[in-house]
Amino acid sequence: MAAIVVIAVGLPVYGWVDVNYLQPSRPAVTVNGDAISYRELAGRLRMAQASLLNQRLQVEQMLSFFADTPETRAAVQQQIDQINTQLNDTGGLSRQILGTLIDGRLIRQEAQRRGIVVTQEDIDQAIAQTFGFFPEGTPTSAPTPTFDATLAAQATSTSTPAPTSTSTSGPSPTVRPSATPTSEPTEGPTATASASPTAYTRELFDADYQTYLSDIRTNLNVTEGVIRGQFEDDVYRERLRSDVEAGMSRDEEQVWAKHILVEQEAVAFALLSRYQSGESWDALAAQYSNDTANKDLGGDLGWFGRGAMVDAFGEAAFSTPVGQVAGPVQTGFGWHLILVLGHETRRLDPTAYQAAIDRDFSLLVESLRDAAEIVFDEPLRTPTPTASLSPTPATTETPVPPV
Repeated sequence: MAAIVVIAVGLPVYGWVDVNYLQPSRPAVTVNGDAISYRELAGRLRMAQASLLNQRLQVEQMLSFFADTPETRAAVQQQIDQINTQLNDTGGLSRQILGTLIDGRLIRQEAQRRGIVVTQEDIDQAIAQTFGFFPEGTPTSAPTPTFDATLAAQATSTSTPAPTSTSTSGPSPTVRPSATPTSEPTEGPTATASASPTAYTRELFDADYQTYLSDIRTNLNVTEGVIRGQFEDDVYRERLRSDVEAGMSRDEEQVWAKHILVEQEAVAFALLSRYQSGESWDALAAQYSNDTANKDLGGDLGWFGRGAMVDAFGEAAFSTPVGQVAGPVQTGFGWHLILVLGHETRRLDPTAYQAAIDRDFSLLVESLRDAAEIVFDEPLRTPTPTASLSPTPATTETPVPPV
């Protein structure tokens, strides 16, 4: 009887412990041996959903107060529809958040391998700055960049012009895509070191922060540990990006090229023959190129560095002498003829320099992901497709146990 009583009482207790503690603590995925729990995944997912709901509320207010024309109302309604699509696709949002968490672990590991360490004090500072509390004073704007003679010479040079595409119809389809943005807010210090007195006291900040923690615990069932983990990821990301920047030169090998994009290789050969026979490249591009972003500019892509274009296109452009045509070159967009107009080392302007840093950082994270040992918990593994008579492939959603 005693054993029966113990079992009768113990099973419900074990079930409660399993649902509320054991399941959420179980690893959803391990990244090079570093576990990401279901609790962290669920917390980040709820935070992302709350952020999307807040965005929708703001856009709906815009629709109420500022959408005074049919065009404006349509544009605002499109934003609302996009947000609703994300909110309704819980499985897709879960996978997106899981990918963000995996990248965050990889960035932490690489930063620590380079000797970068984020302390609890660093996380405290990042949180305080997000609330607008700066114990050492309020940051001021960054100093104006100094005059760069090399950039000025490039801008005024007539021997090696540097055109850039000004079309607003969209980016060239050959450009390598950048990292996909996530729906999670990105906290982290972005201010400069200069300071002025602040009236926001430590006591006020502490009260605001505790109110915030109470709200997310009550309304989202998200713990402070999940919040601090997100801030830790943000600080590690910022510092690793700064480390990448420190190793980059402001001068970059670049190529200036035009291209003509068509669907068939035979058409590309025919256009090449016509160009070699004396027809105008710009006229051929305007008439036949499928790249609407620059066809009316002769297919002009301006100056670009290594890695800015898809691999086959970039390799052909950088290996072709100035004045000659590479191709036909096949990419996922079709067949290209590439006319190389310049090839030199050039100074990057501030915008291009930041874009180059972003590109190299994204490539670093991509390489870390490719080399990582990532092991998913069984419910998160995508089943191997099997033969089916149905034309619609089966899909699965990422389960998130209660926390």
